[in-house]
Amino acid sequence: SNSFCTLLGPARLSILRRAATLMAPKKQPMPKGSKPKPKKDSNAAAPPQGQPGQQQQPQQQQPGGAGFLPPGACLTSRNRRNAFENEFEPHFEVPTRMRHMPIPLVEAVNDFHFAMMNDTPRNEFYYGLLKQHITPETGVLEIGAGSGLLSMMAAKLGAKWVVAVEGSDDMARLARRNVYENGLQDKVTVLCMMSTDLQVKDLPARPDVLVSEIFGTLLLGESAHDYIEDIRKRVLKPDARIIPSHGVQYAVPIECPTLESITSIGEWNGLNLRHVNAVKDTASTVFTKKYGFRMSSVPFRKLAKPLPVVSLDFHTCKRKDIKRVHTYDMTPTASGTVNAMLLYWESTDGDFVMSTDPDATRDNFPRD
Repeated sequence: SNSFCTLLGPARLSILRRAATLMAPKKQPMPKGSKPKPKKDSNAAAPPQGQPGQQQQPQQQQPGGAGFLPPGACLTSRNRRNAFENEFEPHFEVPTRMRHMPIPLVEAVNDFHFAMMNDTPRNEFYYGLLKQHITPETGVLEIGAGSGLLSMMAAKLGAKWVVAVEGSDDMARLARRNVYENGLQDKVTVLCMMSTDLQVKDLPARPDVLVSEIFGTLLLGESAHDYIEDIRKRVLKPDARIIPSHGVQYAVPIECPTLESITSIGEWNGLNLRHVNAVKDTASTVFTKKYGFRMSSVPFRKLAKPLPVVSLDFHTCKRKDIKRVHTYDMTPTASGTVNAMLLYWESTDGDFVMSTDPDATRDNFPRD
């Protein structure tokens, strides 16, 4: 995932109580926290045939309350408006393998799927956790399977059975091909459906382990809490292990002259240009790569202790317990000018930690 940031201007400083220029107090403690239905595909054992994207995608229903649907899962037909080839003028050559794939899926895979699959520390995080909890009697369920990598990890580690659930028809086909290519088709079954449509009858038994990587650039940007809570209530064993077990969304004010230099204006050669700042966007939360760089590649200073905005235990969390509006007090730990609020998350499980904090990913280009 990439870091998110929200630019700050006079209209966005209520979270900091005062102005954008912060002076660190000499001896002031940090105040505490906050105030208050598709069909099961049974062809996993056979070599996948045909080009992905040639069959129609069954209509998918958005789970109650969830705000995110995986790319390609919500498409009900294959037509030129949805097809990737429609993004180009007729004289441009589009490879046959991807002409009929949904535009959102092609964009998502090229935007972040390749980066995730090449994120070695991420893969080691999941492999280490699965290794701790898998035995020859363990049944494993993965939701939001994507390429099927985590499911194949579980199979290679000796799980009794593995079911990978993927909402995108095209992505499920590619995952099935990966499973077959790695000789794991007798252990891993790929189902094309939303996890909210999954029933216990679709599985060999209730799973002992649920594994997923359905976090967005924001921890809950892909409705991880909704999908995990739904599966936990309906499908898992009461004592099932959820991997990873915890997640925390952080926010921290930063000083970053590099960011400021491309998002606002003062003057040039004695000419005052500040009136253009009337259209400076201080409302949106944006991917840093929108500006052409990652936060791990530019210098910045954190001007306060990172604030845990949301902290979740995925074994117990419920949507109703997550407040939509919070009020926070924040005490600066350094003097400086706040240019943005930096948002990142950490997922933890025992001694295992996976973080999108730029400070923790400077040597891991695929993440940030």
